[in-house]
Amino acid sequence: MDDYVVNCRDIDESALVGSSIRKVIEWAVDGVMAHERSLVIMGEPGSGKTTALLLIMSRLRRLGIPVAYINTYNELGLRPMKIVNCNNDSNANVLLIDDLDVVFTVPKLATAFIDRVIRFNGTVIASLTVPLLISNELEPLEPLVKFLHSSLRASIEYHYDDLRVFAQRLGVSYVKQDMRTPGMILRNFRKWGNNKRGALNNVLSDSNVTL
Repeated sequence: MDDYVVNCRDIDESALVGSSIRKVIEWAVDGVMAHERSLVIMGEPGSGKTTALLLIMSRLRRLGIPVAYINTYNELGLRPMKIVNCNNDSNANVLLIDDLDVVFTVPKLATAFIDRVIRFNGTVIASLTVPLLISNELEPLEPLVKFLHSSLRASIEYHYDDLRVFAQRLGVSYVKQDMRTPGMILRNFRKWGNNKRGALNNVLSDSNVTL
């Protein structure tokens, strides 16, 4: 896979689709303010979990709370990814972990990373993609499974009407049954060969991996 970029400063809260992701962001910020130990944001591919984490980062920083963002793929060296303008704070009180479910597919590579997550002295907010794929090698995962079991959880979900309006902004007149998230619509938008770049640039775009 080619390199791609997450530019933390390019995430636009006004472009969010539906109310579910907004509620999850508010829920996570409230959890940090309540000093919760760990929070898990769940959602299907393309539902906006990365977007949620980066908007949570922005909100917390405005409140004066130091935050760090990491992507699990990057940490385990599984695919190239450039993180731009995130500027992780030293001595962060909140650790945002994107795609934490990756460790369930390669547990032997993730032992040190799992230990780092569990030992973090602050609030951990992690994103998990559903359905969750789990390796047969469960023993190295046991500490993380216990950690996640004790976490508060929230899901990003969409109503058909939300997705239909989003699709219309791209010039798509209908939404197929298998397009359950904005990210799925965007990816199909590209497959259809549409050249309406202006429309695409005015919505959440997975070209900068905000989904």
